[in-house]
Amino acid sequence: MTEETLPPAAKLEGKKKLPFWIDFGPLLIFFAAFHYFKRGNPDDALIWAAGVLAVAAVIALIYAWLKYKHTSPILIFSTVVIGGFALAAFIFDDKRFVFMKPTVMNAIFGAAVLGGILFKKNVIKMFMGPAFELPDDKWNVMAVRWALFFFAMAILNELIWRNMSESFWANFKVFGFLPLTILFTATQIPFLTKYGKMRE
Repeated sequence: MTEETLPPAAKLEGKKKLPFWIDFGPLLIFFAAFHYFKRGNPDDALIWAAGVLAVAAVIALIYAWLKYKHTSPILIFSTVVIGGFALAAFIFDDKRFVFMKPTVMNAIFGAAVLGGILFKKNVIKMFMGPAFELPDDKWNVMAVRWALFFFAMAILNELIWRNMSESFWANFKVFGFLPLTILFTATQIPFLTKYGKMRE
């Protein structure tokens, strides 16, 4: 999915689950590229690293399709957004496009999750339903929690890039958002075990 704050993808029926590196690999490449470019061209390092991230995300998407014969709409969407924001950063020579990409994506995910409740298409249930059984009203509670988490991550991203150094933001993008997502997911386990059960 190439994004840092998404619920763990549930196993697709009849399809092999995509390996973790397809999601996280491009981020590690971004991290390495940023610190490499930072040594020679610190002013434009972030923009060049974003370009490397976009290329890596496209390669991961193509590999997933060729190797596993399937991908996910969110992986496609996130790759398109990554490429779009990286291209805008190059065209306008403006790092703010890179900084704000996680803000925009998390806000979109939060809005989509809430919208899914209104239109009876619970996004979190789509992700986690193959792994857990829950009553529909409890799935809605989970969706609201995830939506609030996405919005919180959008706000956190804004606070970090506007108040911290560029290097701190780049490091946190790779090694901060993912641990927070794992921690948040772990805090939801008591709710899942109280009101539902894992599918066999």
